[in-house]
Amino acid sequence: MARTLAVYPFPAALLALGWLRLEEPRSRGADWLWVALLALAPALAPRLWQRLALTPPAALVAAWVALDSPATDDRPGFFAPVAGRFSDGVADFYDVTVPFAGAAQPHMHGVVVLATFGFCLVLAHAIAARRPLPALLAVIAGAGWPAALFPARSVLYGAVILAAALWVLAGLRVTRAVPALVAGAVLVLAAAGASTSAALAKEGVVAWEQWDASGPAREPVSVSYVWEANYGGIEFAENQTTLLRITGPERGLYWRATTLDQFDADRWLESPTPLSTGVARGLLPEDPLLPPRSRDPSTWVEQRVEVAGLRDGHVIAAAQPVALDGPGLGNVFRLSDGLVRVQNGLQRGQTYVVQSFAPDPEPAQLAELGASYPAELHRFLDIGRTRVDPFGTPNRDLLVDRLFSDERYVALWPYEELWNQAQRLRAGARTPYGAVVAIETWLRSTGGFTYDETPARAAGVPPLAHFVAEGRRGYCQHFAGAMALMLRMLGVPARVAAGFTSGKREDGGWTVTDHDAHAWVEVWFPGHGWLAFDPTPGRGELAGTYSASSTGFNAGDAADAFERPTGAEALGGATELGRLLELKERLADRSAAAGAEADGGPSAFWLLVLVVLAAAAAIGAAKVVRRRLRYLARDPRRVAGAARRELEDFLADQGISVRPSATPEEVRALVHRELGADARPFVRALAQARFGPPAASAAAAARARRELRSLLRVLRRSFGRTARLRGLVSLRSLRA
Repeated sequence: MARTLAVYPFPAALLALGWLRLEEPRSRGADWLWVALLALAPALAPRLWQRLALTPPAALVAAWVALDSPATDDRPGFFAPVAGRFSDGVADFYDVTVPFAGAAQPHMHGVVVLATFGFCLVLAHAIAARRPLPALLAVIAGAGWPAALFPARSVLYGAVILAAALWVLAGLRVTRAVPALVAGAVLVLAAAGASTSAALAKEGVVAWEQWDASGPAREPVSVSYVWEANYGGIEFAENQTTLLRITGPERGLYWRATTLDQFDADRWLESPTPLSTGVARGLLPEDPLLPPRSRDPSTWVEQRVEVAGLRDGHVIAAAQPVALDGPGLGNVFRLSDGLVRVQNGLQRGQTYVVQSFAPDPEPAQLAELGASYPAELHRFLDIGRTRVDPFGTPNRDLLVDRLFSDERYVALWPYEELWNQAQRLRAGARTPYGAVVAIETWLRSTGGFTYDETPARAAGVPPLAHFVAEGRRGYCQHFAGAMALMLRMLGVPARVAAGFTSGKREDGGWTVTDHDAHAWVEVWFPGHGWLAFDPTPGRGELAGTYSASSTGFNAGDAADAFERPTGAEALGGATELGRLLELKERLADRSAAAGAEADGGPSAFWLLVLVVLAAAAAIGAAKVVRRRLRYLARDPRRVAGAARRELEDFLADQGISVRPSATPEEVRALVHRELGADARPFVRALAQARFGPPAASAAAAARARRELRSLLRVLRRSFGRTARLRGLVSLRSLRA
C-alpha cells in the first residue's frame, strides 16, 4: 500500500492535467481530484479480489460525479440518463472545438472526467499489482490521447510524460531495469513528438473521430433538403436520428424552422427580412401580422428545446414565436415572420426556451371571418411577378383569367389548371376558410392524390403544374406548394412552412427525428395570425379541429363557411360543401350506431373498460385512505413523519426509492437529482417539525403539509399524463 501511495500521485496528476487541458476555463477542478482519489481507493486493498470487488462501486460513484446533471436532463432514474449523457458527450467532440467551455458543455466535461478516472484506475491497479508495462501504457495512452485532441505547443509536455514513465518504472523496481527504461523512453518520446503535431488532432494516426463505443459516429443530420423547394425526390435515412427533444406543450404542434414566402416561376423560396442581431434573450421584434393578444403572456405556449443532433441554422419553434431565451445559442439574427437564425448554427447539447402564440380556434369562428387584410399582408398575395386582389373583390376572377393569356405573364401559363381547380373547389365558399378547407380536403383525401417520395417528372413543365394537372403523386413539398399557390390565386394570403411534425410523445415531451421533417401550409386569419393546414396525406396530423388533417376535424361547423344552396343540383357531391355535409352525415350515423349499440346492452369491450376503471379507482382510494389514516395522529412529529411518507409513496409510484435511513437533506438531494424540483421549503419544515424544539413542532408540521402540497403540484405538472396515470395505479407504495 505504501509503495502504491508513493508511486501513484505523480503520473495520476499528469493524467488529470492532460485531460484538464481540454477545458477552458478550468473552473471545475474538484471533479478531477475526486475521481483521481476514487481511482486510487480500490487499489489500496491488500488482495486482488478485494481490489476487483471495490472497482464497480468506485466506477458508479465516478459516473455520478462526472455525469450527474439534472439541470440539463430531467429524466428519472440513473443508468439510462447517465448512459445518454455519456453518449451525447462523446458525440459532442465531433461538433465542438477544444478547448471547450465546461459550463456550456456539461456532458463533454463529464466524458473527460470519466476518461481521467478510467486511466487513473488502470494505473492504480497496475501499480498495486507491481505490473510496470500496463502502468507504463496507461501513462502513455492516458496522457497522449488528450494531446491528440488538443496538441501541445512545446516538447515540455512530452518531457513530463517521459519523467512520469521513468518514475513509474523506478518506483516499481523492475528486474530488468535497463531494457525497460530504454523501451519506455522510446515509446514516450515517440508519443511526445507526435503529440506536438496537428497530424494527430483529427484524421491522423489516432483517427479518434472514427471511434464510437456505441457504433458508427453519430453525425448531426441536416434535413434542409426537405424544405428547400426540392421537387426532384427525397430519401429519408433508413435509421432514424433524434434531432430535437421538446418539452412543454401537451397538444401536438408542428415545429417550424422557416417559411417560404416568395413564389418564383417554378418554386417557393425563403425570403425573410433581417431585423436585428444580438444574444437570444427576450421578446422578438414585434410582428404587425400578429393580433394584439399575442403579446399577452397568458396566451403563450412555452417550449424547452434541446438540440440532440440537428445540423441547421434555424431556431425551431411552434408558430408563431414571440419570445426567445437562449443565451447559449450565441449571436442570432432576428428575421421577419418570427424567424431566428443562429450565426454559428445549432450545436448538439444546446438548449433554449421559446414562447409561441399558438391559437386553436374552432371551425365556426374561422367560418365567419371575412377577407379583411392589412397592407402588410399584401405581399402574400404575390404569384410570380404579379399581385392578385384579395378574396371577395368584385370581378377578381376575370382579372386572374387574363393572366393566362397575357404574354407578360407567360411564366404563369402552365399553372392554369391549378387556377381552374381552385375556382371549382371554391364554389359556394362565402369566406376564405371555406376555400382553405376545400383545397386541403381535395389534396389530402378526395382528389385522388398519392404520397410518393420519388415522383416522376415531366420535362419542360413546372413540377407543381405537373403535380396537379397530371401526375398527382408527390411528397410534402408538392402538396404544400400546390395548396399555397392555389390559395394565393384565390386571393387568400398563404405561404409554405417548413420544419417538423409533432414527433413522438414520450417521457413527458416530444422526440423529433429526421423522419419527421415536413412542409405544410400557413394561412392568415384576422385575430389569429398564421394557422397551419396540412394537405399531405399520411405524413402528419394537426391537433386543431379546424383542419381537415385532424382526426377531430369538425366538418359540420366547417361547412358553415359555404353558402347553403336551395337547389338539389348544387349538392350531390359536386361541390366541396356537398363532400363536407356527406362527411358530417357519416359521422352522425356512426355516433347513432354507437348509441344504438349502447342501448342494446354493454359490449364485452365496455365491460372490460369498466373493470379496469374500477380497479384503478380502488387502488387510488386505497392510497387516499392509507394517507389519511397516517395524518390522524395528534403528535406533530408523527404528522411530519406522515408527510414524509406521503412524499416517499409518490416517489415510489414513479419508480424512485428512498432509503428508510435517508436524512431530510438526502431526500431533498434525491428529489432535485431525479426530478429537478426544489424541495428545500418542505425539507426545512420537516426537519424543524421532527427534530426542532417541541414548542414549534406543531406549526412546523402544518407548514410541512402545506409545502408538501405545493411540491407535489410542481412534480405532477412536470410529468406527462401517461406518467401521472401510471403513478396513480402503481402498487409500489402500497407494497412498501
